[in-house]
Amino acid sequence: MTSPAHIYILGASGFGGGELLRLLAGHPGNAGIRVVSRHHAGAPIHKVHPHLRGLVDGRFEPEPDWRWLADSPRPVVFSALGHGDLASQFAGLEKQWADAGIADRMLLVDLSSDFRLDHPGRYAGAYGRPHPSPDLLGTFTYGLTEWKREQVKTAKRIANPGCFATAVQLALLPIAATPGLGLLAVSGVTGSSGSGSLPGEGTHHPTRAHDFRAYKPLEHQHEAEVEVMLVAHGAQRHRLAFVPHSAPMVRGIFATVQFEWPEHGGAVVTQSLTEKYRRYYEGSKFVRIVEGTPRVAAVTGSNFCDISVATKGRSVAVMAALDNLVKGMAGQAVQNFNVALGFPEDTGLRQAACYP
Repeated sequence: MTSPAHIYILGASGFGGGELLRLLAGHPGNAGIRVVSRHHAGAPIHKVHPHLRGLVDGRFEPEPDWRWLADSPRPVVFSALGHGDLASQFAGLEKQWADAGIADRMLLVDLSSDFRLDHPGRYAGAYGRPHPSPDLLGTFTYGLTEWKREQVKTAKRIANPGCFATAVQLALLPIAATPGLGLLAVSGVTGSSGSGSLPGEGTHHPTRAHDFRAYKPLEHQHEAEVEVMLVAHGAQRHRLAFVPHSAPMVRGIFATVQFEWPEHGGAVVTQSLTEKYRRYYEGSKFVRIVEGTPRVAAVTGSNFCDISVATKGRSVAVMAALDNLVKGMAGQAVQNFNVALGFPEDTGLRQAACYP
């Protein structure tokens, strides 16, 4: 029997922190949770996350008390801090963890972009700035469970993938090693919650509710994560072209990947390619191969990613839908937590979407 863990959540007042609390509230691996938010220090959790009233007690702390984790046989830290914050504080935190005697046995799951890439140049190219702690790049296991499950089992530091990167990689993994894929044209659509809880042009309701627009065309930072996966599978001479879009919805990712099946493969038959996807994800708890097209409403609030394949001659379209806050963020973090600590992978996550 796997023993439960004591858990700290850093940056717990954001959407990611709220989803972590929702998913971990009744998790059998939860021996106790404490949360940190400097901005909301002293406030009860339900003041910021009203849906958790009566389900999650406690208040936000201004700073973590790492001594609380010292007596735990399984200390766990989820970081839902803003992008760049964990990396810039890491040296100081590492010293605090060492002083508390938890550094060598603590599981750290980072939900930000800080450690998803393994090279300073690749990070700078994706995010347009140097990494605050470049020596730490490559020390985290990339936590796309369906790709890195065996590595996650023994990991102590896990970098959670980006939401778009999760959808696109799940759409490509079964055929990533196919030679000669050529141009991979990706169109992705996201809801406003993907931009975080602080209001901005991309999330402010009056400017988004009746609009649909592209942003960061051909230069979105999640491309870099997809490129790493493709290269790791031996993809050569491919070209990735990704255009993300903002949609008037709160949650959800819908990604469509289009490409021409290589000449040597001949005409593509939808059924055979769909079966290839079914076989690849046969042991995966949270990827469902569906007929027709996936629907965001069918995965909202759940940790599922629904995928379908359409073909016409050699033209292929692979479509993937997921909830950006769950499978694209906090749910995937809990999935990695389960695998790393030896719980069944779907513990606390086997729940249907809220539909309609």
